[in-house]
Amino acid sequence: MRRNAGLLAGFAAVLLLTGCFDVEQTLVLKKDLSGTAGFRMMVNLEPMVLMMVRMQHQMGGKEGEPTAAEIAQAKKEFLASKKTEKGPTPAEQKAEVEKSLPPGVKLLDGGVEDKDFKILAHFKFGFDDIAKLKQIKLAEKKKEAAGEEGAPPSPGSKNPFETPFGDLQIDRQGNTLLLTTKPINPMEKQSEEMGGGEMDPAMKKQMEEAFQGLRVAWKIETPFEVLESNATRREGKTLIWEYTLDTFEKMTPEQRAEGIRAKLRM
Repeated sequence: MRRNAGLLAGFAAVLLLTGCFDVEQTLVLKKDLSGTAGFRMMVNLEPMVLMMVRMQHQMGGKEGEPTAAEIAQAKKEFLASKKTEKGPTPAEQKAEVEKSLPPGVKLLDGGVEDKDFKILAHFKFGFDDIAKLKQIKLAEKKKEAAGEEGAPPSPGSKNPFETPFGDLQIDRQGNTLLLTTKPINPMEKQSEEMGGGEMDPAMKKQMEEAFQGLRVAWKIETPFEVLESNATRREGKTLIWEYTLDTFEKMTPEQRAEGIRAKLRM
């Protein structure tokens, strides 16, 4: 039993990013380029547990799919391990985020809720200048617990949403404003954490199953005239970009490089 729990803990470290992600980032602009920005992320870790138990099953020399009993036991051990971990209080969470915010950016609301297999993080910021958003940090990378000072983080420990607006670029030219950023693909990030390169068919299938419910969205509400954008749709004054596992996989290299783009007349 203890050996199984240890294996699950090890796999959890490597497959930290694996799960059903639903991520939404919002930007509400005012004419003076102040406004509010939101970040919401829901992660369902149940697919991660299933992926871990499959790997454990294969490492044990067993063929075929894990039994219902093996899956149930893995879920039980995963939930038991979570109960032993003492997380920060809501007040501590808020204080941790606030102390890293740049001048001119305030945390209006936020917190992290952890229940069984689901984790929901939600934050809303007020800002006096859109250019300051890229300085927001939600978490710091941790040092190796048993390593020396400056040791690299363990595999899978990098949080792709540590700086949720870190890729946001603002280009002002005369009376026009060009906003660009990149949608974060957690499956692509997980592949990079595991060494990159081509996955074998079995691993690729498992990864696709783990990320099957993936949804990533960006919403920008603007008072300005939209000169051009590559938004997937528009609702009133709001430009919307929405991606799923299927749309990410069908993207061309040119589309990946272009990312999210909106040119506005101020």
